Amino acid sequence: MLFTQLEYFVAVAREKHFGRAAAASFVSASALSESIRKLEIELGVPLVRRGRSFQGLTPEGEAVLVWARRMIADHQALKDEVTSASGRLNGVVRVGVIPSGVALAARVLAELCATHPELQVRLITGLTSEQVISGLRSFELDAGLLHPSAATDDIRHILVETDRLVVVGAATRSDLGDTMDASRLEQMPVCVLEPGMRGRQILDDALAGLGIRLRPRVEVDSVEALLALARTGEWVSVVPASAVPKAAASIGVKVAEIVPVDVALPIILATLGEEPRPPLSLAVDAAARRLAARS
Repeated sequence: MLFTQLEYFVAVAREKHFGRAAAASFVSASALSESIRKLEIELGVPLVRRGRSFQGLTPEGEAVLVWARRMIADHQALKDEVTSASGRLNGVVRVGVIPSGVALAARVLAELCATHPELQVRLITGLTSEQVISGLRSFELDAGLLHPSAATDDIRHILVETDRLVVVGAATRSDLGDTMDASRLEQMPVCVLEPGMRGRQILDDALAGLGIRLRPRVEVDSVEALLALARTGEWVSVVPASAVPKAAASIGVKVAEIVPVDVALPIILATLGEEPRPPLSLAVDAAARRLAARS
């Protein structure tokens, strides 16, 4: 069994298409397909349902996928351990982030790369907390920023920051002061995150405690989109305070605190809890701890 066979198989499972998997693996589709066939022959079971196109994995394929991801991750961790022991750490660190954690992720990664200048970063944004957890468990992510309510026993985490939600609107709006009573959000053209995202659920729960039911005009999957919508002047958006520069006017918006309730938004840095911990996960964890200690 070759590592390339496992890598090609994982690529097909990820891309759900032989052509895209081959392109991502920098091989021809025929070479990739033949490699997977040899893996199936060696294991004695079919792994992929084939037809005119990719039709999914067999039950045996689903079981093999778990082990293939683990073996690839362990192989990479071994190489990272060797480079780390020699006084340097390189490679690609993959970090998944919920929409409300993007600004914090930028600071954590700046701290990480200042310590390990040879590292490259792949930042995957717009995920739900559950998708971050799934990415950690499938070894597709090295670390993630998410809401603590989604963390489980197999996940290590530290509280990195407690943010809060605020209302932002165009700097030209005359109906937006330094504070906004939460009840006014029922009548205003509001943009918020999608219902499945934890930040939105925290907002809805806080407003429900005041007897307020939000009726948003626009729902999106990123904080960047919320800021862009607010800048048009057509809407106001509810965003994490950390996503807005201290000089809010520099991006054409102004900020109002939500009263009488303070909508807290805790964010944790999470890694998979298995031992031994991969060097890349440890490096991200250490960067987050240094950042938290200074705040």
